[in-house]
Amino acid sequence: MTSLVLSMVLTLASPLEPARAAYQSGELAQARTELEALLYPLRLEGAELEAEAHLLLAATYHAQEDAARAEHEAVLGLAVNPDTKLDPLLYPPDFVAFVERVRAVHRERIATLAAERRPPVLVPAPPPAPKSAPRPALQASARPSKAWYLVPFGVGHFQHGRRTRGTVLAVMQGTSLAVSAASLGTALALRGPDGLYSSEDARLARKLNTSYLVTAYAFGVLYAYGALEGIVFTP
Repeated sequence: MTSLVLSMVLTLASPLEPARAAYQSGELAQARTELEALLYPLRLEGAELEAEAHLLLAATYHAQEDAARAEHEAVLGLAVNPDTKLDPLLYPPDFVAFVERVRAVHRERIATLAAERRPPVLVPAPPPAPKSAPRPALQASARPSKAWYLVPFGVGHFQHGRRTRGTVLAVMQGTSLAVSAASLGTALALRGPDGLYSSEDARLARKLNTSYLVTAYAFGVLYAYGALEGIVFTP
């Protein structure tokens, strides 16, 4: 009976207590579900609770080896409360070091998000300006669409600023496509007027056809990987 009352008191004390308890007991899936339900949409009052929820969700992702989502949630938590300090009794040392690294790497982004959260400062309205010809509105630059990932040769990765992976895909896909085309063209050129190979060219043509098929399949696999990695697996 006493333990039940104590559990109810702790639950009422903080809406994060069930998620915190699940994280500490290693029930990561339950902790993740609890925290995502509190944050998306936001159901917490106060910046301190919101920052703690983001960092606790980041710790859950980090324990599940989802580094990209852990980094995103850590940035959001630090933007809500830039001066937050992690409790070493709750979080393991490797996650504490991970958050400090995020704080250093994404310092400008955290500062920008924190500035966007501050309420606007009210100032007296300026006197009305004389009427002038209307100026054309400036269109805000939109983020590139994920449909770019359907274009081969790493074009989608370049459009999203992922130049290293885009370069690797461009080189590998371009090489495999070039070898496939060269093998097919050479094999077709060896055919005689009757469409058949001579006995001297048959062995070489067989190798060229094999090279054409292997490199064509390699290009298809690389293209599928680039599209799926960009559209499905990139946050």
